[in-house]
Amino acid sequence: MMKFALNEKYCWADQLGSSDQPVPLVILLSGDDYVQQLSEISEMLLPLIEAGECRPFLITGFGPIDWNRDFTPWYLEGTGGRIFAGKADETLDFMKDTLLPALQSLYSLNGEVYPVGYSLGGLTAFYAQCRLGFTGCGSCSGSLWFPGWLEFLQEHKPSGKIYLSLGGKEEKTKDPLMREVGIATQKSKELIVKSAKVTYVKEPGGHFREIPQRIGRAILWLLKV
Repeated sequence: MMKFALNEKYCWADQLGSSDQPVPLVILLSGDDYVQQLSEISEMLLPLIEAGECRPFLITGFGPIDWNRDFTPWYLEGTGGRIFAGKADETLDFMKDTLLPALQSLYSLNGEVYPVGYSLGGLTAFYAQCRLGFTGCGSCSGSLWFPGWLEFLQEHKPSGKIYLSLGGKEEKTKDPLMREVGIATQKSKELIVKSAKVTYVKEPGGHFREIPQRIGRAILWLLKV
């Protein structure tokens, strides 16, 4: 794994699988949670890469991340006094203008870019696809309950490959915003079914079950041979 600093952020990159050809890029929107996630994603996907079922790829990420600030698209005062500062555009600018050029100078990349994230990171991956038009994205248990999201998506329908997933128990919550996530995820799929190649996977369990494995399944779908 390579580690480096850019614009006062720590960054890392690791190639999974060997290739004599340029490889796709996966941007993991996880912030400080990446070490354990990357370990389990690698354990899951490396055998599939070696078996020829998934293409080799470069995976990268950066931090530090304040999830409520950096992974929210606009300002929102949530339940229980929770403040979402809505600075995702700054996160996207860093990815596009700073991180991507640096990686292009260091690695042999084929031009495919896939932001993939979980929870608010999944919302931001989807938001990035709408705003920047990457090759595709993975929104795993994405926080698509976020007020204003469906209205935004209606006006900014993305193209490319889009992976959506949600745990079957995630809408069974007391939080009045988050309990809308099942309806919002299904409506998101319906809104983009004509503009993008989209799949929606219903995972077992609640929001915190098998997070790295859910991310791994998104990457596999995006990069399957």
